[in-house]
Amino acid sequence: MSVRYRLNDDNAPHGLTEAQARTEYDRLAPIMAIEGRTMDEHSRELLIELLQEEITLDDALDSILRRRAGTE
Repeated sequence: MSVRYRLNDDNAPHGLTEAQARTEYDRLAPIMAIEGRTMDEHSRELLIELLQEEITLDDALDSILRRRAGTE
């Protein structure tokens, strides 16, 4: 039996392990492909780090903007 947590539950574990985060990505990839979307390696790794709560959304956005500006 799996335990489900609510979004703002203070008792919920924070972040996924790397393996869990990669499994979640693997589950999303076929859905993105059906929609005609792909994710490059850099973006995939940012998503993995977000799922692990190693970075914040602000960190990810900053990284994306720096990369597009050619400063990363």
